[in-house]
Amino acid sequence: MQGTRARLRLTVLSLCVLGWILDAKQPLQAQEGGVSASEILIGGIGALTGPFAFIGAPGRDGLTLGFNEINQQNVCGRKIRLLFEHASSPAENLAAAKKLVEQDRVFVLVLAGGSTGAAAAADYVRQVGVPTYNIFGSTPIIREPFAKNVFHGAIVRVENSSLAMVDQVYDGQFRPRKLGVLAGTYAYPQALLQGVERALKARNQDYVVEQFDQSARDFASQLVAFSRQNVDAIMIIGSFSEAGFAIKQGREIGLGNVRWVVDSTATNTAIIPVLGNAEGLRGYYNAPYFPGQNVPAIREFESRLKEQLGSMPQGRPNQYDMIGYGSAYVITQAALATSCELTRDRLIEAWSNLKEAGPVKRGGLDVGFPESFTPTDHQGNKRLGGTIVKNGAWEVYRYIDGP
Repeated sequence: MQGTRARLRLTVLSLCVLGWILDAKQPLQAQEGGVSASEILIGGIGALTGPFAFIGAPGRDGLTLGFNEINQQNVCGRKIRLLFEHASSPAENLAAAKKLVEQDRVFVLVLAGGSTGAAAAADYVRQVGVPTYNIFGSTPIIREPFAKNVFHGAIVRVENSSLAMVDQVYDGQFRPRKLGVLAGTYAYPQALLQGVERALKARNQDYVVEQFDQSARDFASQLVAFSRQNVDAIMIIGSFSEAGFAIKQGREIGLGNVRWVVDSTATNTAIIPVLGNAEGLRGYYNAPYFPGQNVPAIREFESRLKEQLGSMPQGRPNQYDMIGYGSAYVITQAALATSCELTRDRLIEAWSNLKEAGPVKRGGLDVGFPESFTPTDHQGNKRLGGTIVKNGAWEVYRYIDGP
C-alpha cells in the first residue's frame, strides 16, 4: 500500500513538473481587458521627471487633452480613461509595461518614453500581443522585426529622420567641405547616427564623428577636434540642452560661422534662450507647424493646453504635446473602426487598415500629420517638417517626405 501511494505521489509530482515545463514553453499572452460597459482603459508610459521628462510629460498632457475632447462625445458609448505611469530607465519602462498589461489590464498600451522606453518594452509587448502604440520611439528595436500588434505614430523611422537631418545640412545648395557629427552615446542618438552615417557615405561626404555622454554640459574636447579639422557644418544629435551648450561653447572657440543642424529632440523653443541668438539654426520637426507659428490651429492648441495645465511650462508646447494630442485621436479612430466590437484582435485588424487618421476627421485641431497603416506596414507617418530659426523663432518652412 505504501509503495502504491509513493508511486502515486511520484506520478502526480511528475505531471506537475511536466505541466510547469510546458507552461514555460508557451508564449505569454496578455489577458483580454480594458473595456467595460462605461469606459475604455488606455495605459501610457513615459518619464514625468528627469532627463526624459521633456518627452514623457508633454506626451501625457497631449494625450489627456485629446481624450478630454473626445470624451465630450464618447467612443462606442464609453469614456476613455488614461492611466499613465512614470518611467525613466529601461528597467522602469519594462516594469511599467508589465504592470499596465498584467495588473491593470489596459486595452491599449501607449509607449511615450522615447527610444529608451520603447526599446526596453519592445520584446515584452511583442510577446504578450497587447495592442501597442509607439508614439515617440524612433529606434529600430521597437520597429523591427514587424509585429502585427505594434503601431508607430508621427515620429518617423530612423531611416527617414536621418535622411531629413542630412537634407537640412545641404538645404539652399550649401555644400560642406567637411562635416562634424556630434552624437550622444544613448539609445536614440546612436540609432540616428547609424542612419546619418549611411546617408553621408551615400553622398561621398567627408565627415568626422565625436560623441558625448547623456546630459553632458562640457563639449570642449569634441569641439576643439572639429575646429582643428576645419569643419564648416556641424550636426548635433541630442537633446535641446545638450545641443544648446555645445553650440554656445562652439561659438566661444571660433565655430560661430559654421552651419548648425540639430535633430528633432533639440528643435525646441527652449534652445533659443540658451543660445541668445539662434538665427539660422536648422532642424526637422514631426509636425506640420511649429508652436508659435501664426496659424489658427496652433494658436487654438496653445490656448487649450494652457487652460488644461493652468500655466505653460518653459519650452512648451512642443512636438510631443502635439503628437500626444494627435495620437489620442488615432486610437479613437481605430476603436471606432471596429464597429464597436472592442476586442484586441478586432482592434489590431481595424487599426491595420486606417487611412489618414488624426484629429481633423473627428473635429480636432490640425496640429499633426495624418497617419495611414496597412496590414504589412505600421509606420503611420513618413513626412517631416524642415525647420529654421527666423526672427528669433522656429518655423516649419518646408516638408520633407521620406521613402
